Amino acid sequence: MDGFAKRRNDKKKAIMQTALELFDHYGFDKVTMTEIAEKAHVSKVSIYNFFESKDNLRRIIIMNMLDESIAKIKELIEKEGDFFAKIEQYIQIRTWYYGQYSLRFFFEAVESDPELRNYFDHYNTANKELFIKFIAAGKRSAVFAQDVSDTAIGIYLDMIQSYFLHNKEIRNQLEHNPELVRQLNVLFLDGLIQQKNRK
Repeated sequence: MDGFAKRRNDKKKAIMQTALELFDHYGFDKVTMTEIAEKAHVSKVSIYNFFESKDNLRRIIIMNMLDESIAKIKELIEKEGDFFAKIEQYIQIRTWYYGQYSLRFFFEAVESDPELRNYFDHYNTANKELFIKFIAAGKRSAVFAQDVSDTAIGIYLDMIQSYFLHNKEIRNQLEHNPELVRQLNVLFLDGLIQQKNRK
């Protein structure tokens, strides 16, 4: 990447990070493009050149988050090493958002933007497939029990996802609570560990 492209990319990232922080703190509707430009130290024209609209800026921020999560999980699955360490890393990937940003911001965006909802549905499908691959790797490593089927895992994930999507009360409990999210992930993954591997 040449100097110009790097500066352009850095500016784009700065706008996205600034917008995310403002949307998260004040709510999407209350934040203006002028406020984003001032805090990011860029011109409002630059934001429109990069993102076209405030709606599209939010859409791209969330799409990037989802893409980054998928990329990290793919990298983890392909990585060599102790599988118990990989379980810990998987949980970290699954919980990082909860300690930093608002679930309200995320789900309001997904629920109000049909394009983003469609993207999120594709993300959930890809994430489910990756998780089943992760479980398969754990079985090959003799960490996870062999007798838990992919069908059972898939049904469990679908139930959790549906509950999460349609229950705002549980989302409020998980809001800025990565430790609770961690406990939920540990409960599920611990249930897959072979009896002989339990400490």
